[in-house]
Amino acid sequence: MGAAYNSQERSPAPRCLPGTRKEVLEEIDDWVEAGADGASVLWLHGPAGAGKSAIAQTVAETCAERNQLAASLFFARTAAHRNEAKYLFPTMAVQIALSAPEKRRRLDEILSSDPYIAERSSGSVELLASLLKERSAAAPQASSPFLIIVDGLDECQRKDDQCWILAQVSRMVHTHHLPLRFLIVSRPESHLQEAFEDGELANIAQVLSLYGDHGATRDVSMYLRSEFSRIYGAKKHRAVMRFVPQPWPSDDTIERLVWKSDGYFIYASTVIKFIDEEYESPAARLDQVLSTSNSSLDRNPFAELDQLYIQILSSYPTSHLPMLKQILGYAVMTPLLESRGLHLPSIEAILDLAPGQIELTLRRLQSLASITVFSFSSIVPRLIHASFGDFLLDRFRAKQYHIDSEEWLYASFRDGFSLAYRSLDAHYSVLQRLGGQFLVFLIEMIRDQCADSRWSGS
Repeated sequence: MGAAYNSQERSPAPRCLPGTRKEVLEEIDDWVEAGADGASVLWLHGPAGAGKSAIAQTVAETCAERNQLAASLFFARTAAHRNEAKYLFPTMAVQIALSAPEKRRRLDEILSSDPYIAERSSGSVELLASLLKERSAAAPQASSPFLIIVDGLDECQRKDDQCWILAQVSRMVHTHHLPLRFLIVSRPESHLQEAFEDGELANIAQVLSLYGDHGATRDVSMYLRSEFSRIYGAKKHRAVMRFVPQPWPSDDTIERLVWKSDGYFIYASTVIKFIDEEYESPAARLDQVLSTSNSSLDRNPFAELDQLYIQILSSYPTSHLPMLKQILGYAVMTPLLESRGLHLPSIEAILDLAPGQIELTLRRLQSLASITVFSFSSIVPRLIHASFGDFLLDRFRAKQYHIDSEEWLYASFRDGFSLAYRSLDAHYSVLQRLGGQFLVFLIEMIRDQCADSRWSGS
């Protein structure tokens, strides 16, 4: 289902540039090497855009090479089946079982005798306990995989499910004494902080925060220099870049971008994606980025990132903005679209757009949004960065590009009713049925709205 560190769905996965994030990676490596002598759980937390997933990916690849990785699961808010808790522990079991023939046979035996074990509330832990029972009483051996990485826990759909996952991890350690170590990676949401500060987790967890420097400024500089060098030599940009003298960009320009990033990799990576877009001049795009005025970081820690988002969005004509915001609203809603079977052709029908119009509209936002193909019948608009969705739903940050959830719902209901009763199309019955399904989807979405922090308080 695309959750593992080496899955094709996540390719190319974000990873740390060699030589960057040294301090953080060394701290994690020390914890991994400590094995049973260290804390059973390490919680790595940091803000959006701090490079958490890149660190988790790098750790997963390193530990897999050393035969230490038992399983890896990368949650994704905008990917179906990668944002639900129910898939987590069965996926762990499958990955662990695939590591050795005897474990594969053991999993077959467990499922043959109890096919519904993973569907019970406590069955997932029982499944892992049964799978690992032959060595649960002993510390993991050097040759036996023991590390489980769970990245993006905060991107699991429901807060209750996130806390439930942590409770199950605690049970595995305290009750079943499984020979496993867990690296949990997430934003420092308040309910997760409470879970790690109180109760059993507080006694078994080590906390590593990405707040503060941790060499991020130096690492962002290394990343930018490496990426600008790649862009300068890329074949797709050769026609225009051969007229640009080196060094490009200057040291002063790179330092200015590093300062603007404020240590957040997401700013640097968004700049690079924007500059590297095909059929555009990298030098001209860099000038666009540098032409934005400075803003006060005291009022908004993401001011420079927001300014970059606004600059990219401003390339759209003002007259097209309502349609763009409605489309981006669907991109924010990707997980719910997937679960209700609403894909690109359906959305275009609901918005009364010509086939291909959404993809054409988002072409100017290739550094922020894309069309993702999960399967032949599953094509949806999605945001590349979760932080872009946070930006769009924040009135103070997004200004005229803010997506008001109530306004979006009103417009969506209007479009749904219009589609349900549209009679000019030859396939009226099909459109009417789609419109009706869409209205049901909206009603269900309103019911679940309070449980989704991305839509609350906007």
